[in-house]
Amino acid sequence: MQKWISGILLLACLVFVPGPAVAENPFPTDKSGHYVSNVQYAGGSSTGYTLFQIRWGNHRDFERIVFEFSSNGPEGGDTLPRMKLETEFYPLRLALRLPGSAFGRTGVFTSPDPFQKSTLISHVDSFDGCGGGQHLFIIPARPVEFDVFTLTSPPRLVVDIIQSRMEPMREAKKLSLRTLPLFGDQICYFLEEAADEGITPRVLVDADGNVFGELGLFDSPDAAFQWKQRLTGSIGRNFALIINARGMMETPKEEP
Repeated sequence: MQKWISGILLLACLVFVPGPAVAENPFPTDKSGHYVSNVQYAGGSSTGYTLFQIRWGNHRDFERIVFEFSSNGPEGGDTLPRMKLETEFYPLRLALRLPGSAFGRTGVFTSPDPFQKSTLISHVDSFDGCGGGQHLFIIPARPVEFDVFTLTSPPRLVVDIIQSRMEPMREAKKLSLRTLPLFGDQICYFLEEAADEGITPRVLVDADGNVFGELGLFDSPDAAFQWKQRLTGSIGRNFALIINARGMMETPKEEP
């Protein structure tokens, strides 16, 4: 089983659990050594960038992922691409959205299985957005914290990762209202239909590369079932929807 990447079509995914919108919070330009579990940054001003390379390294006290960009425009290497980085939950993942960037090549990672020796990172999902841009999700193998900063010449986003220093908490499971596995054009169609019904959807990938559409996370079976019953439009008619319990670190699983 390959751990390192799952490529699918994806419209811009948003944080699904309700909460305040992410305000403009510029990326730090130097390593602070201050690790946090909940990351929310938005910055950069340029488009026309290519995600040139993703590198992973073990630095004894922390693990590091570097996203390096190359510019296709006149700005050169002193500006950063438009990007947004934030923590999502159920499953825990660090979401990087690059609305004005493209992948420079198929082999953007420096090795076929870059996280084989990682103790903190399970894999990275990479998505080409239905509406343009790129979306990447760092999937931790255990609760972690992040220290984020940027560099220029060439432009880079650096994410340093350590195991969480907080005492592990027993997280309550959530009820996920989701589809069966989606394939090909079904993914974009699901996202478009959900948006037409005023729902902010998510697309999730399990360790085997199966793709699922998610329409909600709920605290009780009654709440999940009531929401499912309301979906009488095309999304309720065209997609088989099921309710599954899932923990903080768990990705959805294909039904047997």
